[in-house]
Amino acid sequence: MHKLITRRMASSTNGGAAKYPQYLAAVKRLVEQHRKIKDEPLHLAVYFAPKRNPRDVFLFEVIGGFGGEHIDPEKKIFEISFGSTAGFELPPSRHLRLILTNPVEFGEAVRGKWKGVMELKEAKRHGAAQLIFRDAMGREFWELL
Repeated sequence: MHKLITRRMASSTNGGAAKYPQYLAAVKRLVEQHRKIKDEPLHLAVYFAPKRNPRDVFLFEVIGGFGGEHIDPEKKIFEISFGSTAGFELPPSRHLRLILTNPVEFGEAVRGKWKGVMELKEAKRHGAAQLIFRDAMGREFWELL
């Protein structure tokens, strides 16, 4: 398993710029790769900085069909952590944390105030969330945050 690491975000007038801008281009490239996956369309991608794990880079994505459109019975959004790779170089002890969900689970997570969504909402409220991509459905999701 690969391990990717990236730095976090800080506030700006546009709703959140990277605390670690040297990773923003890599995050955008990764999102572009995810957009090319046709059987699991990307609806929303947000680069954000929650309070936990301040050295890590966080990317939240809502993906059509992800996880079979199931809702986690334990009310936890899927998260995976990666270290450095050739395509996403990071220093030791930094990680890229991908937080992935599907539209059905996202809606349930917002209504149920799941931890994974609440930390994203908090980051957005504090200007520590940068919208990287959204389609028409993603626009609605962004407004729910």
